[in-house]
Amino acid sequence: MNNNTNFTGKNHEWLTFTLFVGCYVLFDYAYFKIPVDLFSNVIYYHGVVTVCADVLNWLAPLEHVFAKQNHLLSAKANLEIVRGCDGAGVLFLVVSAVLAFPSELKRKVLGLLLGTSLIYGLNLLRICVLYFVITYQPSWFQLIHTYVAPTLMVVLGCFYFAWWAFGSTNRLHEPA
Repeated sequence: MNNNTNFTGKNHEWLTFTLFVGCYVLFDYAYFKIPVDLFSNVIYYHGVVTVCADVLNWLAPLEHVFAKQNHLLSAKANLEIVRGCDGAGVLFLVVSAVLAFPSELKRKVLGLLLGTSLIYGLNLLRICVLYFVITYQPSWFQLIHTYVAPTLMVVLGCFYFAWWAFGSTNRLHEPA
């Protein structure tokens, strides 16, 4: 009887894991089917670059940053936003984790809205920081762009999911 319960629990864990991986693969596949021109001229321009230019000009009006397609431009810098540098990978991880986690629909929708907003906001912050790095400390750009910022985003996405998932369960867990 106890073995049967464990077997069912393990099947549920595998199903959840498979759903998580399947969601991530599906999102990633669809992401790479979006034409580059649509990203540059519409999605990045309206959803990322113009927002970051406004934030940068609000924070540092003397920078005179403007948006052109998928570029943040000023007299001091040209920061190009390209596929893979848009926070999509972390977004797909968080969304897939929330979708796969066993929770009621209302809680999932809230988790998706909050998680998407968090990752979007973090990515805008990351891009603004990268603008200042490439402008004033270009030797740091590769380190921060390639390692520090992506790692922080993944870690914060994981913390968000853990926080959300902890609040999604009504069960009390007993020590093993």
